[in-house]
Parts: sequence; structure tokens; C-alpha cells
Amino acid sequence: MVIPVARRSPDDHPGDYPGLTGSRRSHPAESAPRPAPTTDSRPGAPAHPSAETTSETTSAAVATPRGEDDSDIGDSDTGTSDRRQFHRMAVGVAMGALLLEGQILEVPGMLAASPVQLALDRAEHLLGQALGAHEAIPPTHVLAQTARLHRGLERLARRRMADGQWKRLRVVAGRVAVLRADAAFKQGNVAAARTLTAQGYAAGLAAGDGQLCGSAREVGAVAEFYDGRPDEALRLARDGQRHVTGGPVRARLVCQEARALAGLGDVQGAARALDHAYDLADEIPPDRWGRPGPSFDEFNPVEVAYNATTALCLLGRPRAAEEHAELALPKLDGVDAPGFRSVIRLDLSLALARAGRLELERVCSLASEAIQISWGRTVASVSGRADQVLAATRVHSEVPEVRELATLVREWQRSASEQRPGNSPSGAVLAAGGPGLPARALPDVNG
Repeated sequence: MVIPVARRSPDDHPGDYPGLTGSRRSHPAESAPRPAPTTDSRPGAPAHPSAETTSETTSAAVATPRGEDDSDIGDSDTGTSDRRQFHRMAVGVAMGALLLEGQILEVPGMLAASPVQLALDRAEHLLGQALGAHEAIPPTHVLAQTARLHRGLERLARRRMADGQWKRLRVVAGRVAVLRADAAFKQGNVAAARTLTAQGYAAGLAAGDGQLCGSAREVGAVAEFYDGRPDEALRLARDGQRHVTGGPVRARLVCQEARALAGLGDVQGAARALDHAYDLADEIPPDRWGRPGPSFDEFNPVEVAYNATTALCLLGRPRAAEEHAELALPKLDGVDAPGFRSVIRLDLSLALARAGRLELERVCSLASEAIQISWGRTVASVSGRADQVLAATRVHSEVPEVRELATLVREWQRSASEQRPGNSPSGAVLAAGGPGLPARALPDVNG
């Protein structure tokens, strides 16, 4: 079976993002530190560093080991200025989270005091805001925000409403559960993620919403994959496909099927799934692309190349993985999705380290960039991959770059304790997923 080549969707035009393609950028000189992160002045918009100031790797950078590009000659490390910039980024991300959190703070009372139709409109709007921000802010903030939204929906469910409104409430509640599951997984709580995806799946069944059922299975598959259970991830990904025949959610599920098969060492199965995922992505119109990350009705084609990179790295084919990464990185670096940008770099770094090639400088460079990108937002998938890179490079601990990488990773992991929202509910409530909606909304269905 031939590994599928990386390819763009017919509607994807690289000319639309010229600043992210072309030759490799040189590293900034120490005398010219990076500017502070930019912020969006709109209420609720997350603060984030611009792609131009935080991204140091383009497709050419991944394909070209350091030292082969003359533009690197004479560049110096930014050292202290970089570390100072990382802390600015952390503060900016936290401020963005607080803005969104402030809007959701009084959700239970607001929904309870509104007419049912208006309350449902507001709940959907708040869910949309949380979906738009959750890839850029720490998962602890997402958990706190969605827990409040969940409690508001619980209170709303006690009121009398028409059957159509009740179905709509079930769908919103199920989507909130799936988003909470994704945040719980990112925080490292796979048990809570399993409970919440089961709730979302049950809500989808009760409402007859195949997209919700498929989305719940997709998030569940991601959690199981990173928890080291590719067999369970494969089961969930394939089960989710029973509920959707095409479109964005189907494409997501096929991507997870490919990664799970790669995790099981099935080269032919993974190759077929990746080829199918590229075909599905070609059929999705641009107005439904959206940003990378969980969604119920959108899918960005770049996620196929992203997942192909992971799958091929798992199969021990780093050079083939780089071909897909060259396609994915320019697009990922142009959106506010630090988790995706970090994981793809760590996957490449880990594959190169395990391949036994003498590319330690490049391995450490990719991994360091990954941590810098996610500074201020510690998530389990990135942290786990970083630990694997450290384990693979530990035998070379006498190399300064390896020691510096280990110090950077541990400092970033310790910073997770500083990312907790000030007004979050207790950890016990978040870990347990909170009380469920009445039985009529979420029937007891095994996930």
C-alpha cells in the first residue's frame, strides 16, 4: 500500500496566506526583541501573540535542518528576552480567558430569567464563544466556563417548554458536554472525558442528532489515543461513523481512525484511512472550514495533513511525515491553535529522535519551539509528547541543547498551576463532570 501524498483541497489557495509561505525566516537578533503579544479589543476575544511574532518555523524550516540555510549564519539566541516574552504571552492568554469568563459568570441566573426561546439563543451564543476560544486559552478556564453554562442549562431544563425547544436544549447540553470532555482531556483527566463524551453521545441519541453523536465519539477517540489506547480509539472512531455519512464530522472521525490504526502499527489501514480523509476534506466547501479543533459542523482540511504527520511519525516514517507537515505548518501557524502547532512539532521531533539520526540540534529546536508556542497553556497532549522527547534524548544529556530543552519543558509544566481561573468551581465538581441534566434530557445510555 502506497502512503498517500500530502495534498491541498482544490479550494485551498496558498496565495491567500503569502506571509506564511516561502523561504525560512531568520531568527530575530538579540538587539531586537520580539514585540509584545497583540490583543483583540473586542469583549470576549482571547488575547494571543500574532502568528508573525511567535512562529519561527515554516514549511521550509521543517524540511531543512538547521545549519543548512545560510540565513541562520550570524543569528543569536534571544535568551532572556525570549523567556520574558513567554511570560507576556501567558499574561495575555490569561486576560483573554478572564474576559470570556466574565461574560459566562452569571449564566445560570441569566438563562433562568429569560424566556425559553431567548435563553436557548443565549446558550448557543455562549457555546459558540467558548468553542471559538477554547483552543487558545488554558483548559482549566474552559472547564470553569462550560461548567457554569451546564448549570444554567440544568435550571432551564426544569421549566416547561415545547417539544422542539426540548430537543434543542438536549443538543446544546450535549455539545456543552463534548466541549467539557475535550477540556478535561486536555487537562489530563481522561476519566472525566469518558464520562462527559458518554453524556454527549446519549444526548445526541435522544435528540436524533447524528452530528452530535459523531462529535462525541471523535473527542472520545482523541482522549483514548493520547491515553495510550489506540484500540479503543479505533472502536470509537468507527462507531461514530455509523451516525454520519459525510461532511466535517465524518472527516474528523476518519482522521482519528487513521491515527489509531497507525498506533496499532497497521500501515495499510492507516494509509487507506488517510487517503479517504483527504477525499472527504476535498468535498467540504470553504465556508465550512473553520479553525482547527473540536467542532460540530466545521472541519479545516489542514487537520488531515496534521493527523497524517502524527500517523506517519508513529509508523516510523519521519521523512514521509515531513511532507505532510510542510503542507500543514504554514496554515497552522496562521491560526490561533497553539496545541496543534506544538503537537506537530513534537511529533516530528520525537520521530527524528527515535530514528537514531544525528540531528539532535534539530530535534531540540523543534521541541523548544513547540513549548514556546504553548507557553501559558499547558495541555496533556503537548506535555505527554514533550515527556517522550525528553526520554528519547536523555541518553544525550551531555549535549547543552538537550539539557536546556529539559529545563524549558519542566518550567512550562510547572507553570500549569498558574493557569487556574480565579472563580472556577471546585476540582471535584469539574472532575466528576458536574450533575447531569434531568433524565429526560440525558437518558442513561452506555457510551
